[in-house]
Amino acid sequence: MTEPNIGDNSGLAERSYRVRRNAIRMAEVHGQGYIAQALGVADVLSVAYFHSMQVRPIQPEWEERDRFLLSVGHYGIAHYAVLTEAGYLPEEELITYGLDNSRLPMSGMTSYTPGAEMSGGSIGLGLPMAVGMGLGLKRKKSSSFVYTLMGDGEMAEGPTWEAAIAAARYKLDNIIAIVDFNAIQADGPSQTVMSTEPLVDKFEAFGFYVQRVDGNDLSKLIEAFDNAREHSEPKPRIIICDTKLGCGVNFLENREKSHFVRLDAEEWKQAYVALESGRKS
Repeated sequence: MTEPNIGDNSGLAERSYRVRRNAIRMAEVHGQGYIAQALGVADVLSVAYFHSMQVRPIQPEWEERDRFLLSVGHYGIAHYAVLTEAGYLPEEELITYGLDNSRLPMSGMTSYTPGAEMSGGSIGLGLPMAVGMGLGLKRKKSSSFVYTLMGDGEMAEGPTWEAAIAAARYKLDNIIAIVDFNAIQADGPSQTVMSTEPLVDKFEAFGFYVQRVDGNDLSKLIEAFDNAREHSEPKPRIIICDTKLGCGVNFLENREKSHFVRLDAEEWKQAYVALESGRKS
């Protein structure tokens, strides 16, 4: 079971730093990748894994564990970064990211990676799978939760809203959905490609307990995840996290096109320096 962080956030901040560093190490293998998303969502994943969720990295199939579904499959790089920090994977394996016969494929897959609960790729499948798992856990009278991380682009997917109807219909209060709202997708700004706002009002109308927070503020994230677990109404929960692409590496935060990033060798060195500088400030 991971140890919850009590008191100040210095321990979680250090976890987030190492998650970001792990992600940079993986992306550097190919000189490119979904690194901006990984840096942006690192705080969300750190609070989920090291404060909120009940898991046993040395026993990934522990029956009483909370389940984590990576719906946004190309965030595999971010998920591997936190799984490594949690102890599911050794650090030396990070340099195999995306290579043949690696346990760290570009998109998350259950058949390869310890701790992965679903295979991703096509977006919009996480919440439907969470509904199925949530129903199964209810039938078993399990107290475990199902967490699912979605991207803001998935809010334009039909299966997401069909699953939202079902989650509320069956009062699946063991679902904690998370939206990484970084406001960008492959074709441009999310709200230009397909506006899905107002998300808070929509999910409330669909019967969810909804919170929206700064996804790079550890204190606010801790409060939101605690509220989600402790909420007393029999309804599914969702946390919409507004995150900053490239968070922690200043020159990536300000890059106009950052959905998929390519850097040269010197820029990777600069990324490590920027990350370390932010850690000390």
